[in-house]
Amino acid sequence: MREGRVADSAEYTELRIRLITASVLLPIAILVSFVGGELFFILILPVMGIGMLEFYVMEKDTPTQGSSLTGIPTGIAVVAAFYLQDERVWQAALAICIVLTLVLELARHPKQAGRALGQVGTTLCGVLYVAFPAAFMVSIRNAPEDGLIWVFAIFAITWGADTFGYVFGRAFGKRKLAPLISPNKTVEGALGGILGAWIPAFLLLIFTGALQPILIPMVVIGPLLAIGGDLFESAMKRFFRVKDSYVAGFNVFPGHGGVLDRIDALVWVTSWVFLYLSVLGIL
Repeated sequence: MREGRVADSAEYTELRIRLITASVLLPIAILVSFVGGELFFILILPVMGIGMLEFYVMEKDTPTQGSSLTGIPTGIAVVAAFYLQDERVWQAALAICIVLTLVLELARHPKQAGRALGQVGTTLCGVLYVAFPAAFMVSIRNAPEDGLIWVFAIFAITWGADTFGYVFGRAFGKRKLAPLISPNKTVEGALGGILGAWIPAFLLLIFTGALQPILIPMVVIGPLLAIGGDLFESAMKRFFRVKDSYVAGFNVFPGHGGVLDRIDALVWVTSWVFLYLSVLGIL
């Protein structure tokens, strides 16, 4: 009985910390999104940088650990390229990253060319997984028409899926969704998260006059990708045997794990919305 009370107390304390953190960060995110422009671009960079650092540190002590030394500057260049709307910048940055990472890792391990190539690959994975979604978000916000609406639609899908998934999972969760990857995720929580994402996203687009029939699949599929992104990051942590993604000294989201733990769904939803709107010619 005492152990159960201790567990409940610890869980309550963690939830309280999460709520306090969210109550501070959410208004900041909304305000910065409203302002847009340089402030939006500048504040995305440190979040992206910490997320990339977490990605590379997660692979620590493995032969294919990516290089934060070349990966993070490349990520900054990618986001800047989308902000400046100059694709040549990110293309050049990727090329330079490949060459520098290969040279750096061959210098460290001169007789292990295969290992060096693997490290080039994982370095680029960090750029693709974290930096490009950050760049997509910047590009979406800078869209000449409805950029702010699309950003808030992404937030509605991501936060709705996360919040309602947690609430429904706690209240009604019985059947495990993916027990080998994330034992706490339930089918009931996932269904609640999907509904919790659809409702605010559709209401936002309806009340702003931005909803078109062609956009319905974008919203419908969005929360499925949010759940998939969450499970994908959980699978990565299990693969690398880490509990949370945060790096000591860079835990900017108390009670929420690391940056990757907070943006695991956001990177997938942002990428999906960006690609969907780009294909339609809306961006």
